Amino acid sequence: MRGSGYDGLISSDAPALCLSTFSLLIVRRLGSALLGLLLAFTLPAATLPREFEVTPTPLAEPPAFITQVVVSNALCAAVREASSLLVVGQRSTNDQHLAVFRLGANGLPAGEPTRLALPKPAVLAKHANYPLGLLFHPRLPVLYVWQDISAPPQDQQEKHAAFTNWLEFEHLLIYAVKPTGLELVETAAHGVGFHCGLTGGTVGLDAAGKMLFLPNSIGATYDEAGIAYYALDEQGLPVDSDEADAGKSRVKAGKEKPLASRFARTVVALQRKRTHRYYPSGAGWFAGSDAMVMGGYSGCMSADFQRGGLRQSWFTTLEFAGHCVLAGHPNQPAIYLAMQNTPRLFQLAHADGYVSLLPQVASAKGVQLQGAPVVLTQQARVAVGAAKSVCLFGLEADGRLDGKVEQVTLPSASVRAMAYAEKRGRLYVAVDKGN
Repeated sequence: MRGSGYDGLISSDAPALCLSTFSLLIVRRLGSALLGLLLAFTLPAATLPREFEVTPTPLAEPPAFITQVVVSNALCAAVREASSLLVVGQRSTNDQHLAVFRLGANGLPAGEPTRLALPKPAVLAKHANYPLGLLFHPRLPVLYVWQDISAPPQDQQEKHAAFTNWLEFEHLLIYAVKPTGLELVETAAHGVGFHCGLTGGTVGLDAAGKMLFLPNSIGATYDEAGIAYYALDEQGLPVDSDEADAGKSRVKAGKEKPLASRFARTVVALQRKRTHRYYPSGAGWFAGSDAMVMGGYSGCMSADFQRGGLRQSWFTTLEFAGHCVLAGHPNQPAIYLAMQNTPRLFQLAHADGYVSLLPQVASAKGVQLQGAPVVLTQQARVAVGAAKSVCLFGLEADGRLDGKVEQVTLPSASVRAMAYAEKRGRLYVAVDKGN
C-alpha cells in the first residue's frame, strides 16, 4: 500500500511480514552463518536504548578532516580520488550547475573550480534545471549526473498537453572523466516515463557496477514513484539488457577506445519497476551483494534484481512519516536513513542488502536534518547536513550508533552537498561563503 499505515515491512509479492519473521526468512535463505550477525544486532549497547534523544555537542572549530569549498546553493557532491577530482552540483541562475575542483596531492582544492552548465532543450530555456545527484563509477572514469527542472504539477504531466515541452528533457547525463576535465558523452531518461520538478532522487550502481538505477520513473498513478534501470557495458554506458546478459558490448572486441567526444542520446530501452510509494524514489542507494537498498518515502526498499523477476520488500519507519535519504556503510552491515527536515537518523542492520531487525532511532535535539548521510569510515561517524551546520553521529565498531552527536557550525544557510574521500579520510562540504 503506497504510503498507507506503518506496518514495518511490506512485500510486493507476499503478505506483510513482521521484522522478526523476515529475519528468520533471511537466516533460512542465506545460511546459519548469518545467525551470529543477527544476534549481534539484536543485543543493544549496554546503556543505549533503541530510540534515544541526544543534545548535540557544539564544536568550537571544524575538525581537521573537514574541507570547505565555496559553492553557494549546493545540492550534491561526489569525489573521485583516482582522478583527484571533486564535483559539486548547485542551483544556479547563470547556468553554472557543476563546480569541478582539481585536488592537489594533499587532497585540498588546487585553485578555482571549472564551471559547467547542464544541457536542456531550448524550448525550456526559461525554466531552471538543477542537479540532484552525482555518482562516479567506482572503477571507470565516468560520472553520472541526475538532473531535474521546474515543471507543471504532477497531475499535469505524462500525456497532459501542458507537459509537451518537457518530453525532450534529459534527466540522465553521462560524462567521461578526461585529463582536460569532464566531457559529456551520452544523455538519457526523457519522455513520459519520468516526472519533472522534483527535489529528491539520485542514481545508484549495483555491487558489480553493471546496472545503473534511476529515480522518479512513472508508477501506476501520477503520485506513485517507480524506478528504472539500465544494464551497462564495460565503458559504463547503457546497453540492451539481452546483450549485457550475453556479454556483448557496444565496443567491438579488440577495438576498445576512449569514450566518444561527441554526446548523443541513448537508444537503449529502459527497464522499469513500481515501488508502491510516493515520490521521490531513489533517495540514495546501497548495493548489497544480493540486493539493492533504496531510500524513499517513510523508509527504504530492498530489491532483488539478481534472479529474474523483482522481489521487493519495504522497511517502513513505523510512526514516523517523511522523505528518507539513505546511505550504507562500506565495511559494516549497516544502513543509515536521514528523515528530511526532522531530527531523526535511523540505523538498520542488513545482510547482503536484505534489511532486518528493528532500527536504532537517534533524535538530535534542536536539529532539522537535510540531505544524504555520509559515512566517515576513518572517523567512525556519519555526517548529515542541517541548517548552518553538519551533525556528526558517532558509530560503534559494528556500524551501530554510539549515542554521541557533535555539531559543526558552517557558513551556509543549508548544508546538503558533501562527499567523502575514504583513502584520505577527508570530508568535503560545500558552503555558501568562506570563513
